[in-house]
Amino acid sequence: MKYITLIILSLALIVNCGGGKDTKTETQHSHEGHSHSSDPADKMAEGENLIYYTCPMDAHSAEYSSDPGHCPKCGMDLAAGVITADENHDFYGCPMLIHSHIREDKPGTCVDCGMKLKPMRLIK
Repeated sequence: MKYITLIILSLALIVNCGGGKDTKTETQHSHEGHSHSSDPADKMAEGENLIYYTCPMDAHSAEYSSDPGHCPKCGMDLAAGVITADENHDFYGCPMLIHSHIREDKPGTCVDCGMKLKPMRLIK
């Protein structure tokens, strides 16, 4: 009898805790009503690579994250910074997360780490 009760309780927990639900659907619902709900991958061109999320305002370019969110200074949605083809770029930037503030008009090297700047664009 103990085992039957244990099985019934386990099944009840699974049903009440949402066991078996599609996690992708759950994730999509958790972002409803937020402007960053669209996946940046949907707006990325073939061959582009997501590097970081950063504030789209130049004055707040030092605000960065490895996840979507909001700028702690202005509250704007963080934009996805992607390495792109040279003809599609908005700026040349350092591919390191902590150097999201390095944005130049021409190719060169990062003044903080010396890495080669990559053609990048922001997906807002």
